[in-house]
Amino acid sequence: MRLQLSRGARRSNALVLAGALLATTAHADGTLAVRGVYYKERATRVVQPMLDAMFDAGLHGTASGHFLVDAITSASASSGAVDAQPFTERRYEAGAGYAYELGRLTLGGELKYSTESDYVSRYLGVRGQLDFNQKNTVIGLGAGVGVDTVSAAAIQGPVMLTLRCSARDPAARDCGLDTYAVYASASQIVSKDLVVGASLDVATLRGYQSNPYRQAIVGNGLVGERHPTERTREAFAGSLRYYVAPSHTALIAAYRYYRDTWDVHAHTPEARVVQELGADLDVTLGYRYYTQDGAYFFRTRYPADDANLTQFVTDDVKLSSFTGHTFEAKLGVMGEQFALPGLWAGARFEGMFSYDIQNNRFGNAVIAHVALTLPFAY
Repeated sequence: MRLQLSRGARRSNALVLAGALLATTAHADGTLAVRGVYYKERATRVVQPMLDAMFDAGLHGTASGHFLVDAITSASASSGAVDAQPFTERRYEAGAGYAYELGRLTLGGELKYSTESDYVSRYLGVRGQLDFNQKNTVIGLGAGVGVDTVSAAAIQGPVMLTLRCSARDPAARDCGLDTYAVYASASQIVSKDLVVGASLDVATLRGYQSNPYRQAIVGNGLVGERHPTERTREAFAGSLRYYVAPSHTALIAAYRYYRDTWDVHAHTPEARVVQELGADLDVTLGYRYYTQDGAYFFRTRYPADDANLTQFVTDDVKLSSFTGHTFEAKLGVMGEQFALPGLWAGARFEGMFSYDIQNNRFGNAVIAHVALTLPFAY
């Protein structure tokens, strides 16, 4: 971060960091990024401004922080009802992290807190990273704990809706959800132009995992959603990044397999091409395919007289079987392209547009993302 990188160094950066930054910030002790995301599908719109900062903290430490707001406008979560009304919700999230280098070992941790009218989330994570063979091999390990509180406070009225935290619990104003996660990753520089990587993520959720507002069709009526209170998720991923030196092109391929104890299985292959157009301009084109099986208890309509099928009920589209295609285009421009002076010359402007074809009730989605990353010294 403190040195102006050569074209050869940018090559390694493109491989290791998925080719996103083919030009770098110069002579900076930190970066400040301002981002904005817009997401729109058939019944939901999300606007998310975000502020990110990363800076050196001493000779061997790096500190980071972020703050974001999700402004969500959507139809009522009770999607089984014919009189669903739109609502607006805001979620606020803040986080901070710190990493310290001890020779070949880097240790770090992070905290995150988010709140909205009916959901509060707290997260604490730790991680470690060890490099070998002159940093050609990097192995990472981490773990995290999340403690969430769920309520139905978004419903306005004289009587607050109560929840059944589990089938054995009496009605309560709020319920808890605890998450325990571990993850591992490894990357290997095979040659000056090739990097391969792999990762494993495992998370166990214990507690209330239903949507308090959503209802499912059971017989000729509507019943509040009931999900199991235990779920274990596993995700396995691999990636390959290859840099074509003559054309200054980074080729990226990745695959992710997901499974959980609710019998949801998902496959996500994707490919990207990052093309450098001069020293200060790059273009990314990408495609991702997604397919999943539905949860074992998902039905579009449940029979009223089958206890085995109505112990758990859901109208959550994300637990159904569906496929999707995502097409993405991104443009990255360094400030030098516009002959900007001083630190602005090292600024990076990004604009991304993607289109999701979702073969489910959500319908297709449009996503737009803009970002400005500015280096600073202090």
